[in-house]
Amino acid sequence: MKINFPALFKTPLHKYTFFFIFGNDETVFERTISFIQKQFSSRFEIRTEDDLATNAPKAPSLFDERTSSSLTFVPHVTDKLLKIVDQLKKGHFIFTSEKARSQSKLVTYFSQSSTSLAIAAYASPLTTSEFEFLVEEVNLPTSFKMLLFKAYQNDYMGLITTLEKIKLYGEVPADQFECFLEASLPSDELTPLIHGFLIRNVENTIRAFSSTNPSDLIPFLRTLSRSFQILFELMPFKRSPKSISWHGLSSPVFFKDQPLYETALSKWQPEEVLFFLETLLMLEREVKFSGFSLPQVQAELVQIL
Repeated sequence: MKINFPALFKTPLHKYTFFFIFGNDETVFERTISFIQKQFSSRFEIRTEDDLATNAPKAPSLFDERTSSSLTFVPHVTDKLLKIVDQLKKGHFIFTSEKARSQSKLVTYFSQSSTSLAIAAYASPLTTSEFEFLVEEVNLPTSFKMLLFKAYQNDYMGLITTLEKIKLYGEVPADQFECFLEASLPSDELTPLIHGFLIRNVENTIRAFSSTNPSDLIPFLRTLSRSFQILFELMPFKRSPKSISWHGLSSPVFFKDQPLYETALSKWQPEEVLFFLETLLMLEREVKFSGFSLPQVQAELVQIL
């Protein structure tokens, strides 16, 4: 069976053994993987296509660690997978290919197989079904949820950041709703500044601040908050960063950014990250309601480094 990403949230996933994700939107790939993973109470592991080819023919054993409840993620698959997929008898599998398109062999196979679901991952705004899935663990008034959906329908990462901020903030009174309702996307020019904070490089951070536009203050604070929420979630792996299950995180971390977070883990302590997140929340309120300037924000944040 083949579906577009928005239909994923109304599809009975437990009918299928194999999930094949193809398309060109990296964020939608991550959204798809996150949703599938949370539907299965399974041990999550990452393997390569070559690893599968080497181990697929292994006969079942009563003492095999792999169980029928395992969920295996295999990224960047090629047509070689078709030679071994029928030998994969245990557990569930997520395969991805950024190169496959609608008429490719992989898409054709997984679309026609009764045990497979092919999912087209192209740019997509939030649907009500996906939104309800994302907010189900956060106790929010209906009126507030409606406002959040309207504000972040085209800003998935903005919504994820805002939900984490709400969890940190606690119960949000009606007169504070506005603090959480401005969808804003950061410019690429903010990237060196965000990276400077993550790895606690004071010199680079101050240099990056000098080229920051004051109009980017809110996007900057929200992007920085998102980055440090990810870092806080990674803190249990502080002593073993190489064991991180990146696709098990509540917010996606793209492959190119993973070494950055591994480095950041060695630079920060959990209590420091929590304090930094609380400071960011305070600063956003000050910028919006008290007119805090860029130099004031810089002074508050740099002193923490």
